[in-house]
Amino acid sequence: MFKENYVINGEIECKTGLHIGGSDDSIDIGGSDNPVIRDAISGHPFIPGSSLKGKLRSLLELYDKQSADSVIKNKGKVATDPDCLSSKLFGMSASESGEKYPTRTIVRDAYPTDETLKLWETSDEILKGTERKYENTINRITSKANPRNIERVPKGSKFNFEIILTVYEDDDESNLDNLLEAMKLVEDNYLGGSGSRGSGQIGFTNITIAKRSKEYYTIDNNEEILVESSKTLNEAIDKLNGN
Repeated sequence: MFKENYVINGEIECKTGLHIGGSDDSIDIGGSDNPVIRDAISGHPFIPGSSLKGKLRSLLELYDKQSADSVIKNKGKVATDPDCLSSKLFGMSASESGEKYPTRTIVRDAYPTDETLKLWETSDEILKGTERKYENTINRITSKANPRNIERVPKGSKFNFEIILTVYEDDDESNLDNLLEAMKLVEDNYLGGSGSRGSGQIGFTNITIAKRSKEYYTIDNNEEILVESSKTLNEAIDKLNGN
């Protein structure tokens, strides 16, 4: 039975250029070899909720031994142990485990802030919200160069994010702490592609955490603000723990 929702809002700040790949159905002269994903209506780059959620889950599976053991047992597929941290937060389908365990975590698509849109519009170096990063590979035998470029959202860009953690009766009380730990793991890893070559370092900023009980949806529409406008994820965690 439903108990409450924790709603985590804030901004994802690009510490380095960010590349989350999209399809290139058009043929543009001088176009990028590796375009980013864009919103179909506005044309602006965005961060798909699936990309962030997948990163949170995969890092938590490596971080938590019980989750990692389940992944190894499943020959690289997602963890299906109902008692591991990964399954408790992100669920598992009946086809994976024989029993359905619905996800507790919803990750919304993250769209650029108004401040970032203005930055993109006023910069001569940014075209349609992106920059080009040029790279080169060298054939080890012939020494022939193979230049290429990837499209990246520039450093300093910010995106509004929202993550909702649903809590049911008898759920593990540490789920919120574990979700925040997974977010910290992402900060020390990368989001998107080319992470080992400098792209994808991000930080969660301006974080607010609210608790919405049953009464929020049925009676008074009032939420309890647990953390408000914390500049960093570590600061938000400290406030949540009363430090």
